[in-house]
Amino acid sequence: EALKAIMADYNRQYGVNFDIGTFDLYYQDVQKRIKDQKYPNSDLPHDKKIDLTIVVDMLLTGFDSQYINPLYVDRHLKYHGLIQAFSRTNRVLHGAKPCGNILDFRAQREAVDDAIALFSGEAGERAREIWLVDPAPVVVEKLSEAVQQLEDFMQSQGVDCRPGEVASLKGDEARATFINCFREVQRIRTQLDQYTDLDPELRETIDKLLPEDDLRAFRGVYLDVAQELKARQEKTPDPNDPIRQLDFEFVLFDSALID
Repeated sequence: EALKAIMADYNRQYGVNFDIGTFDLYYQDVQKRIKDQKYPNSDLPHDKKIDLTIVVDMLLTGFDSQYINPLYVDRHLKYHGLIQAFSRTNRVLHGAKPCGNILDFRAQREAVDDAIALFSGEAGERAREIWLVDPAPVVVEKLSEAVQQLEDFMQSQGVDCRPGEVASLKGDEARATFINCFREVQRIRTQLDQYTDLDPELRETIDKLLPEDDLRAFRGVYLDVAQELKARQEKTPDPNDPIRQLDFEFVLFDSALID
């Protein structure tokens, strides 16, 4: 009776007609609407998709979608069940989704440690390194190093580390180096965007390293320079040309675009 009520609600919501006898088709339709997040709303209306799915047992195994992030856990899990459930989020989409995000309401740190140690063949912190991303403070330190490398490079070119000074860089090699330096800064900032538990002190540290206004301005300059070099890259026959070696990773900057 509960399932009939759920399916009746679903039928009204999406204008479909499933019942107990067509449960498999209903199940496939649910999965499809989750995966349909790959389409922008301009191509497929938002009300045709599913944003949030509450599950008990189904969809915890055997279902993959790169667009699932995060997973909210409010039940006790262990061993293979925990790994299977957590793995629903770890299908990396691209640079803008480098990892899954688990919000655990059951304080299962010990169960997580036991499971990842069992399934990685390693113990202790080594197992956590295999399965879990670095703690936020470690990533902030990496951001600090990346920003310092960008500053050192700009100063080596005789200009200040400001977005407006990028236009003063002379030569393709210098502009290619800027692309590589700032791409790494953006990659780490994108990784930090995945953390939901940044305390005020860490957020202040991040902002001091590269204020939001400067970050947005650098993104704009990066995209301008990258688009120009990308067009020339496709026409450059010399494999040793520094432009040929560039990987622009435009997807890292998708979050800066407004649909």
